[in-house]
Amino acid sequence: MTERAEDFQVEVLRAFSVLCALGEDLGRKDWAGALMVGCGLGPGGAALAMAGNIAGAGCLAIEARAEVCRAALRSGACDFVVNSVDEALRILKNEIRQRRPVSVGLTMELNAALEELNERGVQPEVFAGFRAEGDAGTLDRAARAFAEMGTLVVDFDGSLAAAGVVDASARLEGYTRERGLRLELFGFADGEGLRAFDARLLQMIPATGARARWCAAALRFFHRERPHRRVVFLTDEEVERVRS
Repeated sequence: MTERAEDFQVEVLRAFSVLCALGEDLGRKDWAGALMVGCGLGPGGAALAMAGNIAGAGCLAIEARAEVCRAALRSGACDFVVNSVDEALRILKNEIRQRRPVSVGLTMELNAALEELNERGVQPEVFAGFRAEGDAGTLDRAARAFAEMGTLVVDFDGSLAAAGVVDASARLEGYTRERGLRLELFGFADGEGLRAFDARLLQMIPATGARARWCAAALRFFHRERPHRRVVFLTDEEVERVRS
């Protein structure tokens, strides 16, 4: 059975697809070796942190609320949670140098963390802020400062006002429309059915594309999710093949 639902897996897939689209715009096959900085680890920030990890990047997510950071660690949105910029950068530099994906949650007040990153001359490839998870003025100032440095600033929730900001929703719409893709959610009675479905998807879709990367990673990131389900972008033809 196929259905649509707004949930965390959907948000991760959307964020991942936006990153893939932006990577294509820049001529990147993935985001390995890149640093992404996000503000907040609420639903939007956690989805971006996990999506960046799947895309191959090193991700720093700044979140003042310790309990939210702990929840992100339990969910797998973050691989590590630390409470200093020093510790966060140490982990990120080591993994990025080796082009390995990693997601680090930084338990720290947003303005203080951003000021310290600026003082250290840290320039991420991608910056994103979420209005519900941070002070509006702080986010706008950070977006402008990073944009002036050449960072790709991405607006995932329609709230960043800096010039040159990429509208994530618009980019995703263009990306899926160009490829004839639509969002589908498939539910399963058990993990065995889900694993068989994932294997079938990997045989059906192009092996070198972003969707194959998503399918290969999704079971690992969402293996504890109940009920068992898989969210994926498919063409009309692929939907018919899956249903047959």
